[in-house]
Amino acid sequence: MITNEDIYAYIFKHQGLGERSAIKLCRIAGSFENIINTDFETILLDRLLGGGQDDADLEHVNLNRLKIIIDKIIKDEDRLIDEARIFFSNLLARKIEWTHLTASDYPKRLLNIPDPPLMLFYKGRLPKENELSLAIVGARECSSYGEKVAGMFSKELSVEGVQIISGMARGIDGIAQRSAVDVSGSTFGVLGCGVDVVYPKENADIFETILDKGGLISEFEPGTQPLRRFFPSRNRVISGLSDAVLVVEARKRSGTYITVTQALEQGREVYAVPGRITDALSDGCNNLIASGAGIAVSPEDVLRELRNTSVFRPIYDSYRSECREYYEEISQMIDDCDYEETDPDETENKEENSVKDLILSFIKQNDLSADAIYSRLEGRYDFEVVLLSLIELETEKRIRKTGCRYGIVQNH
Repeated sequence: MITNEDIYAYIFKHQGLGERSAIKLCRIAGSFENIINTDFETILLDRLLGGGQDDADLEHVNLNRLKIIIDKIIKDEDRLIDEARIFFSNLLARKIEWTHLTASDYPKRLLNIPDPPLMLFYKGRLPKENELSLAIVGARECSSYGEKVAGMFSKELSVEGVQIISGMARGIDGIAQRSAVDVSGSTFGVLGCGVDVVYPKENADIFETILDKGGLISEFEPGTQPLRRFFPSRNRVISGLSDAVLVVEARKRSGTYITVTQALEQGREVYAVPGRITDALSDGCNNLIASGAGIAVSPEDVLRELRNTSVFRPIYDSYRSECREYYEEISQMIDDCDYEETDPDETENKEENSVKDLILSFIKQNDLSADAIYSRLEGRYDFEVVLLSLIELETEKRIRKTGCRYGIVQNH
């Protein structure tokens, strides 16, 4: 059944309302549909004059841009509603389901992260709220040791009722999910493409069997092809849907660290399987353990701590620093992220160049933080697009980062 709220969630998403703004506006208005008729300027003024503290809900929301979006929707509302109905009718015909920020079935775990996806599309079902969830992630080119350990943890924890979350990538991810399927466990693949796109092809055999007791989930609309810039965004959903993250095997500089840093920002517990100190594939896990991550030497250890929700392993300063230094780390990780090289089309190239040009124009005047740059872009691009653009500019040595601020490299 297609509801009015589904329709307005889709419309606002397609009219450029950013996810961070959406959750704040829905919190105040109560729904996407109500956003159109809510006077946010008066609300903000009343709160400021009254000395209230709740005006933080409207922080970084550009009210002028919001007014432009709302005026455009009102002007063309009938056509936009028809487009949305056709879109959702096509999903129903293809047995693809959806949810959004204000829907009752939207995963509660995701509502507690800083930047939950505005919409999710899925096949099968979503993870159950009352069952434990564990993300199992690791290297694409894993060793036989990594294969054995990932399979063992996934099977034993699945039998105990733990939902296995991963990214359907080659290597550890796919092994963990295939192992859960083997014991009729619940597992969920979070994709960096549409749920109707089989990627990677090495795991094509479990794209259907995973639906028996789990599901395929994506924030990207059906038909979306896997592109490099989608995967860091995908990783925050993997950790966000989980109560904890288990790293089985990873290099010190690897795409797996993107998921780890996302998990730390979301307040999720991180565990790592120790490995030989002479093995490069164990460098990442051993480094995490040395920094304070939980040591996973058996499935029973992880299960015990997952169930003991009142006890949390202390996070040491060096462990926290990995989260604080996310922007430095991610620039070195991006090349190892689990995607195949895909040539972006002309439109995407123009969009990326446009974002980078705008960023350069901003920081030529003053050094700025990522949040300040995002605010100046007035919601025209998702925060993840801004982050990736900063990474690319830093890699190209056109900008440099000092503390939390970005500045121009003078010889450019």
